[in-house]
Amino acid sequence: MPKYTPAPWMLKFNADNQTARIEPNKELLAQGRGHIAHVYKKDPLDEGYANQRLIAAAPDLLEALIGMVEEDECNRPDGRPLLDCDKAYAAIKKAIG
Repeated sequence: MPKYTPAPWMLKFNADNQTARIEPNKELLAQGRGHIAHVYKKDPLDEGYANQRLIAAAPDLLEALIGMVEEDECNRPDGRPLLDCDKAYAAIKKAIG
């Protein structure tokens, strides 16, 4: 399994409301683990805000994708594709190497 910081990741806005941190779960924070990333935004509708949400959701998205592939959600019972497994495998490989 990959060695990234386990989920959930939380999005926490800084006092300036223009930057945010992606932090690990509260247990890891209590153990002294620092933030995962800093991200910047201009306003709530800005691309930066969308990037913050996407980064914070990354470990959950990866876990869901791995689960779908492991449960063979790639195909319907009749064998027709349900999920684009080539893209799924490529995304997993990009995330965990």
